Amino acid sequence: MMDNDIITILKERIVSLEESYEQKIEELSLLKELGEALKGTSLSHWNQLFIRQLDIIKQATGIFSISVMLIEEETETLHVVSASLMRNHAHRTPIKLKRGEGIAGKVFETGRTLYIQDVTKDPNFSDRGTNQKGSLASVPIISEGRTIGVINFRENATSAFELNDIRFFELIADQLSITASLVRTYQDLLSLEKKRMNLSRYFSRGLAEHLVDDGRMTGLGGERKMVTVVFADITGFTSIVEAYSVEQVVEVLNSFFETVVPIIFRHGGMLDKFLGDGVMAVFGIPDKRPLDPVHAISCAVDIQREMSALDTILEKKGLFPIEVGIGIATGVVLAGNIGSKEQMNYTVIGEPVNLAQRLETISRPGEIIVSSLTTEVIPTDVTMPVRFENMGSLKIKGIQREINAIKVLYDS
Repeated sequence: MMDNDIITILKERIVSLEESYEQKIEELSLLKELGEALKGTSLSHWNQLFIRQLDIIKQATGIFSISVMLIEEETETLHVVSASLMRNHAHRTPIKLKRGEGIAGKVFETGRTLYIQDVTKDPNFSDRGTNQKGSLASVPIISEGRTIGVINFRENATSAFELNDIRFFELIADQLSITASLVRTYQDLLSLEKKRMNLSRYFSRGLAEHLVDDGRMTGLGGERKMVTVVFADITGFTSIVEAYSVEQVVEVLNSFFETVVPIIFRHGGMLDKFLGDGVMAVFGIPDKRPLDPVHAISCAVDIQREMSALDTILEKKGLFPIEVGIGIATGVVLAGNIGSKEQMNYTVIGEPVNLAQRLETISRPGEIIVSSLTTEVIPTDVTMPVRFENMGSLKIKGIQREINAIKVLYDS
């Protein structure tokens, strides 16, 4: 009799081991399939990647609802990035949870799995008008020791999950942490590239690379700065437009910009904007330097000198020559990004901008006119290969006070 009992016990243990092995094989098969899905999908379509992985999990487990929530870094909130039932609730208000808010928020805060056998009886459950019921297992998605998201498993029945189910959910979360980490890295790289491209609109490539991590240049808002502003404009442009075809005018403008912008960058200036038939550059961004006025004047001189070479090129192409007038002013401006988080432009606003533009309007072809303050702030120990000719006190349209304008004389 005793031998029969031993045999029965052994048989039961063998069956139990077989069932355990079969379960582990199924789990490993699912985890492998999730990994294969990751290999076969481009990160540029990362939302579809999550949907595909959730479909795989749902098909293997039969669980009613599965959702993935990731952390939004700026607001420190959890938001749903994919859900197995998302297709059926396309117009539902997006759910966002703060740290510690609701079940998922507590999982995000503690980094520990929470299993709620009946969500209708749990005071921490954040229903948000979804009328959910049943049981919920909320599992942290952890990468490099930090919680970066949460995956939720929900059944309509109460007490639907066992200890082995929770353990399996945590294995799934570990697998999804790879996906989430790759998505976050991809998004960070996109953000970095967006900053780099935005900065490269204003600065030379080397300076743009240096400023990528500089928060001052990427956020909305502004600060007061002492700068020197340069306006370079093609003289008589209105009559040029009337006399030549649009195609010719555009080609000449592009040639002008392609000549001027490298000069601005070479002297360490910021290209603020194109102005139809001119450009605006700023010296003193992102940081003020003692030689900003010197660099601005040197930049203006080089622009004027390059116009002769440009006219030769234009003539060879059968196009018309151009002449440029330049105005320069120094003073305090408000510098910063204007617009929205999605679309912003860095610029400077203030009297020096208006003054530089007005000085440019009174300049003749080939001339450079600067404000007296620009020459006054040039360090006394600096020698420049130019001469300054005082034009006296002038009343300029748009500027209430009289201006002491100075002409820059240079060898062409």
